[in-house]
Amino acid sequence: MLVLNLVIVMFWKSHRDNLDSPGFYSAMSDWYNTPLGESLLHSEQALLEEYLPRRFGYHLLQIGCANLPLFNNSPVGHKFSITHDTQSRQHGLVAKGEAIPLTSESVDLVVLHHALDFSSFQHQLLREVSRVLIAGGSVVIIGFNPISSWGIKTRFPGPKKHPWQGRLLSINRVTDWLKLLDFQIEQVRYGAYALPINSPVVIRYSGLLDKIASRLNWPTGGAYMITAKKQVLPLTPIQTSWRDLANAHLGMPIAENITRVSRDIPSANNEE
Repeated sequence: MLVLNLVIVMFWKSHRDNLDSPGFYSAMSDWYNTPLGESLLHSEQALLEEYLPRRFGYHLLQIGCANLPLFNNSPVGHKFSITHDTQSRQHGLVAKGEAIPLTSESVDLVVLHHALDFSSFQHQLLREVSRVLIAGGSVVIIGFNPISSWGIKTRFPGPKKHPWQGRLLSINRVTDWLKLLDFQIEQVRYGAYALPINSPVVIRYSGLLDKIASRLNWPTGGAYMITAKKQVLPLTPIQTSWRDLANAHLGMPIAENITRVSRDIPSANNEE
């Protein structure tokens, strides 16, 4: 019986949809039009509005899970996004986040909208983000919180529909990966405290304390936002060790010469 359960679990995990799955972006975009998706999007936009308007630069890149531009409030001059979906025309670039076709250190700000949750190569995605970011650039990561009611729902047995098919990472693991890539964690914010039930009535009544919980930043929100900055590695100056001179008298200081001369001159005595 145990072996059968393990086979079923492995089958479900191997058949989870991710960013590479055909029609994934369209399915997630449709889900965001449901009452639960609209509630989540409202909470995520509120988190981004606290951060994006205060970040400036030349280029902003968004890697997301749906056809949703979330950077409209950003003052960055050039804003674009990439997608795996070749059928989507709402993105500036068709590519994989794990192999971003951009030169190194060419982007000022990267927004990951549930890209980690549905990526097949999560650590590689963060490595690519670190590569394309300039020194001092920032990354914003939006994801599902695994220690919330939203995260618990992804662990329910049985076939899963969107968006419960992701591989959620704990916040500690994400921050540890960022630190290994020389990022400095700026803040961790939480949102979306309503129950993950697609019913307007349940969403409205379960989210009555949403504003208070967001103000107190309770760590039980269904979504989190991690902001981090790519650190600038300091340059260590090379110090040259000077060898002692072979003949000490050749490098005798002037003060020492004067002292030696003054010892040879007899001092005047007032009594004489």
